[in-house]
Amino acid sequence: MKKKMAALICGALMAVSSVSFATVRADQVMLGDLQPNMKISQVKEIYGEPLQVVGDKWIYKGFYIETNDRGTRVEEIATEDSGFATQDGIIVGMSEDVLNDKITNYGKADKMEIEGNEKEYTYYSSDYKYKMEFKVVNGIIRKISCELR
Repeated sequence: MKKKMAALICGALMAVSSVSFATVRADQVMLGDLQPNMKISQVKEIYGEPLQVVGDKWIYKGFYIETNDRGTRVEEIATEDSGFATQDGIIVGMSEDVLNDKITNYGKADKMEIEGNEKEYTYYSSDYKYKMEFKVVNGIIRKISCELR
């Protein structure tokens, strides 16, 4: 009887916890045609040389990337510009309501932080290798970032 009860409890916990896992595929964690962990040489093929390099941060028009310690791979891509969309078409400047409509494709946010009028939604890829973050200020998306965990 104890074993059956333990199995029932474990099953219920697994069912509840599976609802909260993100369903974002690794290939959805992109901004434009850039994805974390891609080679820097690929970024240069698409966008050329950066406007400015400050340490590991490469600044381009409308977005920036951060590289790994060796400067060979992208660790993070971020934008505060409306010219770069996620795979699902989410861009900076959209209403938080639109974000929530689109996010239903991913499931509930894995993490959400609220501080005053700012919110940050975090979604992890199903393999937990990547994460996508949306910074919302006063109901408007102000920053999108995709990074290698």
